[in-house]
Amino acid sequence: MAVWSQLDVHDQTHRAYAIIGVCSTLFCLFSLVLKERLFIGEAITSTICGIIVGPHALNWIDPLTWGNTEYITQEVSRVVLIIQIFAISVELPRKYMKTNWVSVLILLCFTMILGWLVTSAFAFLLFPRLNFAHSLAVTAAITATDPVLAAAIVGKGKFGERVPSYLKHLISAESGANDGLAFPFVLLAVNLLTNRGHPGIIVRDWICVSLLWECVFGVCLGVVIGFVGRKAMQFCENRGFIDRESLLVIYIMLSLICTGFGTILGVDDLLVSFAAGGAFAWNGWFTSKIDGQYLSNAIDLLLNTAYFLYFGTIIPWSDFNNHEIGLDWWRLVIWALVVIFLRRIPAVIMAKPFVPAITTWSEAVFVGHFGPIGVGGIFCCFVTKTLIEAHLGYDLGEVDIETTPYYIVLRCIWPIVSFTVVTSIIIHGFSVTLIVLFSDYDIVKVRRKQRRGSGMITSGQLTEATTMVDTIHLDDLTKDGKQRAQACNTVEVGEGSSTIHQRPAGHRRVLVGSTQSDDLKFFRIGHELIVEDANENFIKKYRLVHDDDHEMRLQGLDVGFETSSSNNYDEEELRACILEAMAKQK
Repeated sequence: MAVWSQLDVHDQTHRAYAIIGVCSTLFCLFSLVLKERLFIGEAITSTICGIIVGPHALNWIDPLTWGNTEYITQEVSRVVLIIQIFAISVELPRKYMKTNWVSVLILLCFTMILGWLVTSAFAFLLFPRLNFAHSLAVTAAITATDPVLAAAIVGKGKFGERVPSYLKHLISAESGANDGLAFPFVLLAVNLLTNRGHPGIIVRDWICVSLLWECVFGVCLGVVIGFVGRKAMQFCENRGFIDRESLLVIYIMLSLICTGFGTILGVDDLLVSFAAGGAFAWNGWFTSKIDGQYLSNAIDLLLNTAYFLYFGTIIPWSDFNNHEIGLDWWRLVIWALVVIFLRRIPAVIMAKPFVPAITTWSEAVFVGHFGPIGVGGIFCCFVTKTLIEAHLGYDLGEVDIETTPYYIVLRCIWPIVSFTVVTSIIIHGFSVTLIVLFSDYDIVKVRRKQRRGSGMITSGQLTEATTMVDTIHLDDLTKDGKQRAQACNTVEVGEGSSTIHQRPAGHRRVLVGSTQSDDLKFFRIGHELIVEDANENFIKKYRLVHDDDHEMRLQGLDVGFETSSSNNYDEEELRACILEAMAKQK
């Protein structure tokens, strides 16, 4: 018996290690089939695994017995979020917020405010024990778009390749920023609940504490951390003090610095992380050094798999049909569908005329739909509970008496948010599969840049210049995966037409040079110069002309494709790189 007693494992921590390892390994072994063919991400599979091994099924692990589960969940969610938000900000094109701040700001303000009010109204109507102040506190947790699920859905993989880069960047930037901006909504809702009848205190706390200190100062702190981190890394890299492994992992360490100092100073650490990532990668130096080899891809997979497996084990199934607190199953189903389809889609459609980066109504529906609720909603849920319980003088998770003020909010918020997260994982996850299965074509969009006055307007800011080219049917593509469509297409530009990327007869293609990071290459064909990215996608065409001093200069043809590589360079930098390459060739 002494031998067999060794198999009597009482420590659930070690069981959790084994289960996470096995589930993650199985997902990795079949990742190509799941992600690239079935378009099913790690969030769905890991959540299902968590449900199976959790206390409501096999009961192999039960995190509810580990101690203060609410505090553990809050802090684990915090770490996952700040790493993902920092990574999203770093992976945006250089100076992205400078050129696209209007689109991001309108989406942030309009969709979050309108979505919050709409969902609060429906929560008030659906759940009988919640008044409107309670509803505002509950729905403040789900105002933000989850960056973890958004990145898992549209950021990577075959489906992400089908999404235009400007839409991917917009969804990523919004999801990263609005998680931090969810804090003002949470604090305002909690103040309306706990300081009812004291408008002066509510306004003071919201403006001075939430907006000025947590958000404005938080952004400033993040910019300082990111700027100092970039300068320090440039200094050490130029002198050979840092190796490549440290170069890849250092921005993850910076994200931990953001959340550490952010929480110590009492500011919005998620917003600190987003601002720090933007400042860290502002000039594109870090991106050019790592050459697209983001360590976050591997880290994301590990964190997402472990986190959603954990989430599957703590889903409060018994509260999904708890009539005592007014949470009948049919109410939650209606609520979840309202949140998925009315929280963002109508707001984004209404904001579309004012968002330069969204050029068609179908793009507005797409951006509105892919606003999943996940880790960010879970984190804000427990932040809301923390603030309310701190107001009552309790620690997180200690209030369990019905006579306690705000008990119904503290009791209902986690079941409502968790049910919404489960629904979002299912609908947003499987909607990718449905979109791919029921769409038989890809649309290639051609955008052109125009000069207005003395400034240069990016293609993402033009709506009228977006034109469709020939549709590429998936059935016509070769089976070996070569799905590039670089045939000559004629598009309307102004009143005339121009043929794009058509090689003049009798001229051979000569490589002139490339950018320092080799993400763009320049080819001369007769009196024209073509710019292509590393995947041979057409970026820009120039005509080579001589000025009065017989100096060669570039005349832009105002026609170009929008790609991730072209977003890394503005017009003047691109011209300077080309002229420098031509000078070296001479």
